[in-house]
Amino acid sequence: MNQEMQSELQMAAEFQQAVLPKAVNVRYLDIALTYKPLGKVSGDVYDFLLNREGELGIFLGDATGHGIAAALMTMMVHIALESLRRNLPTNESMHRLNELIASRDTGRSVTGIFMRISPDGRLAVTHAGHPSIIIIPAGNNDLVLFKEAGCALGAFNDEPVPYVEEYYQLQPGDKILAYTDAVTERRNTGKTVFGTERLLNFVRNNRVMDQETLLQRLIQELESFSGGNPGADDMTVLVCKYKG
Repeated sequence: MNQEMQSELQMAAEFQQAVLPKAVNVRYLDIALTYKPLGKVSGDVYDFLLNREGELGIFLGDATGHGIAAALMTMMVHIALESLRRNLPTNESMHRLNELIASRDTGRSVTGIFMRISPDGRLAVTHAGHPSIIIIPAGNNDLVLFKEAGCALGAFNDEPVPYVEEYYQLQPGDKILAYTDAVTERRNTGKTVFGTERLLNFVRNNRVMDQETLLQRLIQELESFSGGNPGADDMTVLVCKYKG
């Protein structure tokens, strides 16, 4: 029986990997991405949606729990995203996703961010109970975070915390960092978490790096901080550089 379960788990992992999209190539963005499941399957989910105006929508989310149940939630998110009109405002997209997920009454939820970037650098973003994306300006201006948290998708039918779309005008060289909470919740051997402030300080000190190098250095920083202590959650990190 155990061998059969392992075989089915492997099939689920292969299916999940098959539906994960490749990073979309758009002329105005360079994208770096890492996706690290804790086990064979992951509760993290990401997707790219390009509309006819050339605007790139990016969803990054984290389902509650681990294992097969969380992986099934990611499948539900992919299906729900495919049903969305590609030109909906990000807050309306989140509202629709919440309706679709909450209506299934699974008892589970998904935190997430939905952002849309236009060729002229206009960024619109809505958060759903997920850590804020981090804007890394190309100059010396401080990092930018967003305040409207929203509620996790599927947690409530009536949305007690509304989904709010926020905006930022990107300039050439600006970068965007989005991540799941396995980054900030990574612990060292003394059980101290990496934390948001340590992440922000790392980004400030390494802001001049290109998107690929910044991503790889962050992974190295987490490994060094943890001292070999393995992570306890799936981890996904996305870094986008706006080229203009």
